[in-house]
Amino acid sequence: MTMTDTARPRPAAATAPAEIAWTVLCLGLAAVVAGAILLSPYPPLQDFSEWAYQGQLLARWFRGEPVGALHLATSPIPNSSVQLLLGLLSVVLPPALAARLFLLGLVAAATAVALALGRRYQPQAAGAFAALLLVAVFFHAGFWNGYANYQLGLVILGAWLLLPEGRRVQARAILPFSLALFFTHAMVFAAFGLLVGLTALLRRRIAGAVLGLLPAAGLTLWYVLAGAGANATEPGSTGGLLGFIAYKLYTFAKLGPYHNFVFLEGGDAALRPWLYRAGIAANLVFAAGLGVLLALGLRGAFRAGRRPWPVLATAALLLAGFAVLPDLVQNVVNPGERLLLPALLLLLVALPLPPALVRSLGLGAVLLLANVVLLAEGHRGWQAPVHYTDLEGRKTELFRHRPTAFACKWQEMQHAAATGEAPRQPISFATSLLVGQTYQGCTGQPG
Repeated sequence: MTMTDTARPRPAAATAPAEIAWTVLCLGLAAVVAGAILLSPYPPLQDFSEWAYQGQLLARWFRGEPVGALHLATSPIPNSSVQLLLGLLSVVLPPALAARLFLLGLVAAATAVALALGRRYQPQAAGAFAALLLVAVFFHAGFWNGYANYQLGLVILGAWLLLPEGRRVQARAILPFSLALFFTHAMVFAAFGLLVGLTALLRRRIAGAVLGLLPAAGLTLWYVLAGAGANATEPGSTGGLLGFIAYKLYTFAKLGPYHNFVFLEGGDAALRPWLYRAGIAANLVFAAGLGVLLALGLRGAFRAGRRPWPVLATAALLLAGFAVLPDLVQNVVNPGERLLLPALLLLLVALPLPPALVRSLGLGAVLLLANVVLLAEGHRGWQAPVHYTDLEGRKTELFRHRPTAFACKWQEMQHAAATGEAPRQPISFATSLLVGQTYQGCTGQPG
């Protein structure tokens, strides 16, 4: 189904029993992810404990309690909505409960949006399409890396695509979504701005887009003029041209259902080599299938003569950015990945996809579900932080996530909540509502 509601006749919906089975799979995957969030010593999402800790600090600031040398940012911060939500929740709830409650809401919202997008755009394989979205977009590697702002931004972008086409050119719809996305994540906001702007230009509905985007554009200018990225590192990439191409292909393969959770005692490469090899193969097959799916969708759209040009132009620009951005820009690792996911989401909902291949790729949800269940296996070193410098000798290990990267922050958050003492750990992320000296995770080293 294209992004225009009347572009072509709506295909017949899939049979009810099949759709029930796929819906159960999506809900089962969401339940297992929610279980991992609730039952683990802390949510097994790499960076998220740092954001939960900063939420507690923000709550203390709201209450007028000391937060050390930290102070509130004096300019708008794009990467701040999750921190604000966590801070507000932590005013009325214990911070650990606030953090888990937020994540449960994110999982529920992602699942609901995925299912709704399937019914709207791919009714012949609605449940399978939702499962595909959960694997490749909403619960992909960024989710397990704890990029909560980015993942929330993708959910908001998905919700935008559920609006009727006529509303998506109106200023009163564009304005709240643009502001929400600006404060959630800059890259998703950029994708949204491109889509709205190109739609307005190609369909000659410019006034609504200008009025709707103007406030967020003003906030962006304010943020830039305030000196955003003044202390950032230089853009960087390693490995020459072949290494750069391999890194981009690897980034695309990270859309697959396998994730290698690394604790101090090691990850799958050390503890379960057979699973590690099978996981790599599964991700490569999934990525190849996803590429074929998009190619067939593009061919079908052009053969039918119904081409969603605003979406195609937006996706082309985002994919070009993905292709050329280096490994490190403005202290952000792999920024091109942040452009790949919005482009993928737009193409998946806009193109006429072959249902059989959608169903095959949707089965990746089964693999992801099993992968998450394995988090509960054995005795894990949850209390021992694993910083990226601890893995210098294992740089070639693929698809890895470090659930304990900020274990010290969760422990400090819990200690401060139990004793009423002021938290003592410094913050680690400069893209924050709180401003102060940053340190490298739990290493105690300035960063």
